[in-house]
Amino acid sequence: MKVKYKYDEKIIELKETANGNDIEFSIKLIDSELKKNLRQVRDYFEENKILTDIQFYIHPNKQYQVIARSDFYNEFIIQLFRQQLLKEIVWG
Repeated sequence: MKVKYKYDEKIIELKETANGNDIEFSIKLIDSELKKNLRQVRDYFEENKILTDIQFYIHPNKQYQVIARSDFYNEFIIQLFRQQLLKEIVWG
């Protein structure tokens, strides 16, 4: 099933591309207050014992690169939603 999601383009820019078997996200936080929300997503995945599930890279100018293993894609999307970085998730 394909996941579709919506987000507020006034506070976040989000691009998703395939990267081999993984999914790569380019995230830019327009609202710097959301940094703590994205940090909560990162912390969620760091607490489990799987080292290769999600890889976070921090770049200058509020830019983030996240590489998600395809089997953790849905969980990553759900965590973005839980932290109010996404407005809506629809499976279809």
